Amino acid sequence: MADDKETPEPGKAALQRADEFLRQGIDLESDVMATACRIRDQSKMAYEREWLDARLMLLSILRAIQAFRSGIPGQSSQSRSDRLALITTFIQGVGVTESAISEGQYTKATAVLKQDYEILTRILEVKAQADRPGRTPNVRHAPEGSQHFYGQLNDVAHPSNATLISAMLAQLHDGDIHGLSHVPVFNSDTARSLYELHVWLILEVTRESFLLAFEMYPGEEDELSEPMRWFGTAISMLQKVGFEVTDKAGPDT
Repeated sequence: MADDKETPEPGKAALQRADEFLRQGIDLESDVMATACRIRDQSKMAYEREWLDARLMLLSILRAIQAFRSGIPGQSSQSRSDRLALITTFIQGVGVTESAISEGQYTKATAVLKQDYEILTRILEVKAQADRPGRTPNVRHAPEGSQHFYGQLNDVAHPSNATLISAMLAQLHDGDIHGLSHVPVFNSDTARSLYELHVWLILEVTRESFLLAFEMYPGEEDELSEPMRWFGTAISMLQKVGFEVTDKAGPDT
């Protein structure tokens, strides 16, 4: 009867099979995460140094604006409240956008960049008193000359464009067998294009944050003089690598 002790109990065998099967899900996520880490290193090497430095400056500026007059009520209106909510939403998601781009999730990145662009557009719509609740922001209110970005993002982000989506994924070829990889693949041109747009959107939202702060606390602009100097530095840095932007952050921008 000693052999009976070596025979797994039916319940134990089922648990072992379940464990082996479910471990495949863990392995799938591990493969994607490990590849994402390698792609992040490649992405950072592909980006312009000025993009990385300017992005950090802009996020620091946004933090400083958040701290400006914190806890002190400013001049409010529906427009200002709506713009503040939109800016806050944008800031909360900025890390998600960066991760999607820098870790090779280009299709997902275009979707979040599209939303970021729509947030910026809605901010400008609200300022123009042209926003319509429940309607997608009209890109004619977006910064002049930027509308083509939206069209390109929409082409890739829409699930119906399977051909475009497939083109952004890793291809697997083995004889007559053709497929797609379950892990992301690094594409330098795509990463650079999306990241450059990401930095530009942060720049424009930072500008709008300044303008909103000046509206809510008129006459207190001097308290933001240091962040404004940093904003000028970020703009100068980006202009050196091809950005076409103004060099002001004041109410007359």
